[in-house]
Amino acid sequence: MPQFSRLLAALLMVLALRPGAARAQSTAGYGDWQLQLPTNRPLYLADAGNRVYVGTENAFYFIDKTLNTTQTLSRRDGLSDVGVAALAYDSVGSQTVVVYRNNNVDLLGDDGRVRNLPDILRKNIQSDRTIFQAAVSGRRAYLATAFGLVVLNLDKREVSDTYSAIGPGGAGVRVYATAVAHDTLFAATSAGLQVARMADNLLDYRSWTVYQPVPVAAGAYEPYRRLAAQGAYVYATVDGGGTFVFRRAANAWQPVNAPYTFRSKQLRGSPQGLLLAGDGYGVYRRDATGAFQLLAGPAGPGDLVTDAVYSPRDKSYYVANYLAGVRRLRPGQSPETFAANGPETGLAYSVLADAHTNVVDVFSGGYSDRYQPLGFHQGFYEYAAGQWTNITSAALPAASYPDPIDVSRGVRTPDGTLYVGSYGNGLLEWKGPGQFRTFTEGTPGSPLRRTIDPNSPAYISVRVTDLAVDATGGVWLANQHRQPGLPGLFRFDPAAATWSAAPYFSGSAGSGSQNLDRLAIDDLGQVWASEARQGGNGLWAVDPAAGATRKFSTAIDPGTSAETPLADIYDLVKDRLGAIWVATAKGVAVLDDPSGAQAGTSVFRLPIVQRGDASRFPVLYSEVVKAVAVDGANRKWFGTNNGLWLFSAGGEEALLHFTTLNSPLPSNNITDVSVNDKTGEVWVATDAGVVTYRGGASVTEGAPSCAQVFPNPVRPDFAGLVGIGGLANNALVKITDVAGHLVYATTAAGGTVTWNLTDTAGRRVHSGVYLVLTSDANGQNGCVSKVAVLSK
Repeated sequence: MPQFSRLLAALLMVLALRPGAARAQSTAGYGDWQLQLPTNRPLYLADAGNRVYVGTENAFYFIDKTLNTTQTLSRRDGLSDVGVAALAYDSVGSQTVVVYRNNNVDLLGDDGRVRNLPDILRKNIQSDRTIFQAAVSGRRAYLATAFGLVVLNLDKREVSDTYSAIGPGGAGVRVYATAVAHDTLFAATSAGLQVARMADNLLDYRSWTVYQPVPVAAGAYEPYRRLAAQGAYVYATVDGGGTFVFRRAANAWQPVNAPYTFRSKQLRGSPQGLLLAGDGYGVYRRDATGAFQLLAGPAGPGDLVTDAVYSPRDKSYYVANYLAGVRRLRPGQSPETFAANGPETGLAYSVLADAHTNVVDVFSGGYSDRYQPLGFHQGFYEYAAGQWTNITSAALPAASYPDPIDVSRGVRTPDGTLYVGSYGNGLLEWKGPGQFRTFTEGTPGSPLRRTIDPNSPAYISVRVTDLAVDATGGVWLANQHRQPGLPGLFRFDPAAATWSAAPYFSGSAGSGSQNLDRLAIDDLGQVWASEARQGGNGLWAVDPAAGATRKFSTAIDPGTSAETPLADIYDLVKDRLGAIWVATAKGVAVLDDPSGAQAGTSVFRLPIVQRGDASRFPVLYSEVVKAVAVDGANRKWFGTNNGLWLFSAGGEEALLHFTTLNSPLPSNNITDVSVNDKTGEVWVATDAGVVTYRGGASVTEGAPSCAQVFPNPVRPDFAGLVGIGGLANNALVKITDVAGHLVYATTAAGGTVTWNLTDTAGRRVHSGVYLVLTSDANGQNGCVSKVAVLSK
């Protein structure tokens, strides 16, 4: 094309005068993932020389002792799974044993290399497979599990033995913890404290002796749960039953006068003495005289200390506190607290990624699938400039935050103000701590009404299920009050602080109640409102200006002309061409032209995937689709109970499908999806937390910058996608070498183009500087970028 020749000539002149600029939009590469999981509830610690690894309720990270920094780890870093259940360090092999809740096991080397041992995960075991503890001794790692004791050979990196039927008479036992002292293996089991010489045949139950049986009397304490070797001794604790030490000379377990053992959570041996940690009392160390000394008390009332380790490298104690994070204790210095930045909890009911402010909000939610309150007071979590801020009652004083119950969803108006819907306390206008207004039943001017609870008529529960912002900045919200004859769709004018109601329309099955759920606003200003899945079906098109309404209850299969009910609607969205997309329990539907909604000329259709001449089927017709989002290229992201899908703009082709098997998704149950058009990041809320995927589609506002290249330069070992952002939307793209030879040509996805570093023949390009020349379809708004590629 002539415009590309002109651009190339101009570029060569510019290159002679100055170098090109390059900057990255995000720390994640294109096609890469980041976990956004809470890191503030530590459960397990492992001292690994220069690092302390921390397994939390939702995440896994390490503390760099030298730099005093934290770094979260995930599948992106080579890990095989999520959800840590146990940790242990192999000092000889310089690797950490990472056990996951699903029974998968990784060996994480100090060099960052990960070796996976999936044997237990793949093992066909019908009973409980919980792994309670991991302990390393010599060249073996011992995994205490609900089906027995599993031994890993750390040199061969394989399962070498499994001891299950080792109880009295060959009965199966649950193993809760293990320890090794001298030539003896100790196990805390459901049968009691068992001991065996390691030289014997440990598969034979007769090699095992039960020294301390589990009491069977009424009201007896729980089985022994914790073991630790300390020098020549092995210690054991049992909730409510005290602490015991095995003395080889007496060949018996003997009681130890230890503090608070009825609430112990962890026993650990250390070069400084036995460490005893527990709920509400902190960490004690047993010194050489046998006395227990308090190292660290609880950080606050009700605090739960879950683990403690001693690090010879920096002569420090690291204490995991479920509420306060990880604290480092060093003689003569004030305690330091470590907690990798993240949301306060893993609750993620919905997510809002706002491109104008470049701020993302995650709302903890919400209500059940059939509209029962959840009773959550966990607020919402805000991500901006790479950092999380928790807007919760735990993080903010009462005067700064009103603490609404079950925050469901939110929207931002053009001035950046956040409006949050609560399924119990109405509407929250939020501009920052102490800068807020609340609207509920009884607030002057507010038309919001409570839901009538027949069991508790006096109970005020003002339920807002969804919000949407119109072209003039008005905030629409659905108030699910279920009172017949009264409207449930309202508009709030922030500037005037006034309210108005949409025209009343009768609800489902003639009930007279507007039992509404999700909202979307089309390019004509019509408000689309779905009826609640419980007792409702279909959706309404509401024209506020004309006072007209119309209900849509079916969608048509364009191939067969058969009608399908629009029932069990989970989400609504307007795409970049103005079409309305609907996510349901049986796939999706779309209304291409909303302009004929009130005239009755518009109909919903089922988008069809066509494969060959004979194979055709509606998009995701067998899936429960919980969420739909639109990216900068008008492609559709669908969140389902079976992972995350990306479809082409019209839905004719499935482009990507992510599940826990091929991505870092912590769960296949997707609750919401939102795209940040500024960065192209796809925010995915699941029932196990939030992750982001760096998509290759964005939206450019204003003049193209063509300077957002990532990564640049491209290293020899890079195997991902190079992204160039800030282009004219849907730009024509040509990539050439500096001599002007065409290497690659394509069209941008919105304001971004990605390149896999291959030429038109599919071969990886050689080292050199490559020019990215772009313009819009009219040859205008052209600009150039440079990418430096390095080869081995």
